[in-house]
Amino acid sequence: MRWAFAALLGLSMLAACSGEHAPYPYPQSAHERFAMSCPEDSAVCRCTWDKITRTVTYEDYEAALARFRETGLMEPRITRARTQCIEHNRE
Repeated sequence: MRWAFAALLGLSMLAACSGEHAPYPYPQSAHERFAMSCPEDSAVCRCTWDKITRTVTYEDYEAALARFRETGLMEPRITRARTQCIEHNRE
């Protein structure tokens, strides 16, 4: 019993250290808009959406899109997510 608890505790600590956050809630319409320019059948696009939703809240995502439309500058966290996915999912 102690080993099972220790193993579970160890796994939870590893998950916390990995930087992976459970996905923030996003409306389906946000995913549909994203998929219009980045198709769901692309591994890079699936990865990018997953990383965005784990890194940026929906409110921050919408603010980043508004800033991009106004200034042409993208939120660094979104750019980083896309870059990581491109590097790890060469198509």
